[in-house]
Amino acid sequence: MFKGKNSKEMGILISAMPDIVKPQRRENEITIPGRNGVLNIDEGTYEAYTLSVACGTRGTTRLSEIASWLDGNGDLILSTEPDKIYKARIGNAISISDVIYLYTSFLVQFKVFPFKYSVDKADEELSITAPTTIYNQGTIYSEPIITVHGTGNVALTINGTTYTLTGVSGYVTINSEIQEVYKDSTNKNNSFSALDFPRFQEGANTISWTGNISRLEIKPNWRWL
Repeated sequence: MFKGKNSKEMGILISAMPDIVKPQRRENEITIPGRNGVLNIDEGTYEAYTLSVACGTRGTTRLSEIASWLDGNGDLILSTEPDKIYKARIGNAISISDVIYLYTSFLVQFKVFPFKYSVDKADEELSITAPTTIYNQGTIYSEPIITVHGTGNVALTINGTTYTLTGVSGYVTINSEIQEVYKDSTNKNNSFSALDFPRFQEGANTISWTGNISRLEIKPNWRWL
């Protein structure tokens, strides 16, 4: 599945699926004169990588339609991992060759972000009306989208770190994935005060608050390596 469309709908036959890949952790090695070995600086981030899918189709009548579909950005779901979504991009040229009579083959290379997300994101969404502890279902920290419903000046505390919001009127959204604060289409970054945006670490995550908050609507964005 790519951009919501199944390869079977396009008359594509899959001859080889990609291996499951663990993304490479981004580290810098620094050599210091007079010191043995190297100094590793770990950024705590991961590199994008490529997944290649070998495809074929009978005849050439739908090749233009297929080429138009296999272009740009979209969500990718592989039959080998049907419960996970990759954020993928196709930017390379796709070369099509004749293998046997009326059968053409081609290789699709998806450049994917380093994390996989759940297909059933809606099932993960949370509504919290009192301080609690939630548990990360993924294998690495997540960058949630948190909508705070309340009024006035409030402070949200996650795992001991406090995130302050001023002048809340009804609700405001903290989007850690894109590092923006907004209410609908109105930018509210100036109302947000913190050193960084919230994260849910692996395992248990405590959530509490002060001020007039009636509830939190959370899209946790659990993800897997």
